[in-house]
Amino acid sequence: MILIVGAGLAGLSTAYHLNDLPYRVFEKEKEAGGLCRSYQKDGFTFDMTGHLLHFRQPEIKALVEQLLDGRLEQHQRRAFIYSHRTYTEYPFQVNTYGLPPEVIRECLLGFIATLTNPAPPLPPDQRSFKAWILENLGEGMAKHFMVPFNEKLWRVPLEELTSDWVSWLVPKPELKDVINGALGIKDKTFGYNPTFLYPSTGGINVLPQAFLPAVRGIAYDTELVEVETERRRAVFRDGRQGTRVEDYEALVSTIPIPELVRRCVDLPRDIKDAAAGLRWVSVYNVNLGIARERVSDKHWIYFPEPEYPFYRAGFPMNFAPTLGRPGTSSLYVEISHRPHETTPPARLLDLVRQGLERAGIVRQDDEILVADVKDIHYAYVLFDRHRAKVLPAMLRELEHRGIHSIGRYGRWEHTSMEDAIAQGKRLAEKLAAEANGAAGRG
Repeated sequence: MILIVGAGLAGLSTAYHLNDLPYRVFEKEKEAGGLCRSYQKDGFTFDMTGHLLHFRQPEIKALVEQLLDGRLEQHQRRAFIYSHRTYTEYPFQVNTYGLPPEVIRECLLGFIATLTNPAPPLPPDQRSFKAWILENLGEGMAKHFMVPFNEKLWRVPLEELTSDWVSWLVPKPELKDVINGALGIKDKTFGYNPTFLYPSTGGINVLPQAFLPAVRGIAYDTELVEVETERRRAVFRDGRQGTRVEDYEALVSTIPIPELVRRCVDLPRDIKDAAAGLRWVSVYNVNLGIARERVSDKHWIYFPEPEYPFYRAGFPMNFAPTLGRPGTSSLYVEISHRPHETTPPARLLDLVRQGLERAGIVRQDDEILVADVKDIHYAYVLFDRHRAKVLPAMLRELEHRGIHSIGRYGRWEHTSMEDAIAQGKRLAEKLAAEANGAAGRG
């Protein structure tokens, strides 16, 4: 028996691809999807922050398009940065046109210095995120966007973060592209998501829901509380029936790895201590419905400056008009915070409204029809030196005991919805091959 803990995309994909192998899925919430969920409130549909689909793997793209048969629409990205009281296109490093001339000059000279007077290269395991920014983009871009934005997001000094996660998200441009961007010349797109796909109705929730017809029974409202790894036995707390005990041959976990390790009662102390030292940031997801059409024509906006409490705002009704009422707008903002720090929702909403008014997105006379706050406890993993040092051994030890930890939080990484689906597929194929090999030997 294969036990799958968590019915988010990674867990659902694992179950979907296991085909006829025996498995059970356990989900602590009352519905599937994990953070890839949507909810309705007073005529508006909100996702748990922005969830946009962009693919690098043809087989996963084909699978999602098959599951969502005809329900996806493609969008040309309209993403911007708001700083120095002006909008510039994303990504910042190739779109400085429109900023004050002295800012553009600092960015250009700083970038040129990375080419003419490069810093001595550091080994990857010694290069901090801050060092990566300065080495690849220069002091001007660091000062005017990369450092303030990322310190607002990660809530730690960037010297504490490693740079092994960033290259696919923030590629280094060529000099001509930086110059073109300073002059306002556009001859190509940049970034990993110049286009994206999004469901025409229902929000991102339709993606996990599309897996469900092919996934056998899921035990909802059922939380993993304990694992005896030597005996391969898991204990769950069922919201209706109390405690249930399940034996397993393999356990697939998609819950945050610190939570998994804490529940494994017989792991070595050094593994438990290592897991307890992993760090992350939490995010307040503030969702608003506004009684005015098209408060913005953009998909999302980044805010690096400290006078705005949020690091990003997005506009769901620009992804799909069906996500709100006619004649209105919907938006979400994201405010990161340390996991054990809290701000009362009323205070958050005041800060958000003040920031949106300063940015000219919301007017003083705008009526807010819906205001809702979700606190996402595990939002973004911190890639620090401790993670780099302990995570590989932790994952190996778990796998040695028949536990496969996958997904963004299971592998403790910064990955996309596509990656979660792909990881589930690959693991299911591996487990099926092992089962067939065992059957052949028997």
